[in-house]
Amino acid sequence: MLGISPKRAGISPKANMETRRMSGSTMTEQFQNTICTEVETRRGHGLKAAFVEVATLFGLSVRRVRACWHHEIRRVSVDEWEEVRARHRQLLQQRHDRLAHELEMIAAAMDDGAMP
Repeated sequence: MLGISPKRAGISPKANMETRRMSGSTMTEQFQNTICTEVETRRGHGLKAAFVEVATLFGLSVRRVRACWHHEIRRVSVDEWEEVRARHRQLLQQRHDRLAHELEMIAAAMDDGAMP
């Protein structure tokens, strides 16, 4: 038989996949990308400060946020994903409301300035 036997590495990939329940890679990527997006928006204060702030916002540990930043997450529970997704949705809604208010203020200022 040609090829490399999984026994040489001391693991059996098939057995490992059967015994260990893994979440979907898409969910893990979305989780990491959500966290990374929030870190990126707060990076102006420094990366460490951004990790702390995002960890506080989402109820995660700083280490978990740092692992997301470096794309080291292997597993995400459904509960953890749902909490992060709901909180991210709240943050997006807050940003939307703030920007809508700013647009109203700009439009009002333009209307005031346009009158002779």
